[in-house]
Amino acid sequence: MRKKFNSIDPFVREYEIDVDGHKISKDDIIKIKGVYGSEFKFICLVTNPETNVQWIDCIELERNLSRGMRSFRPDRIKPIIKRKKRVKRTRPSKAS
Repeated sequence: MRKKFNSIDPFVREYEIDVDGHKISKDDIIKIKGVYGSEFKFICLVTNPETNVQWIDCIELERNLSRGMRSFRPDRIKPIIKRKKRVKRTRPSKAS
């Protein structure tokens, strides 16, 4: 007969965080300082309440396909800021 194993997760997970005034939520694309040429999909911010250590869980993306799961310290997050569309200005025509 198998023993029942109760899995109690001691970690606290948050699915939205604020980095330098930018809100990052689950499945947003981010970059990591020190890891060049790769993009990551943010999953959650994990906190260990016993030791008060935090890290983020991410999925590494390669050509928009998931490659593997990675974890980093939250201070290494570099959000990808979407630029606003530029307004095309027209020059006034010269009147003769």
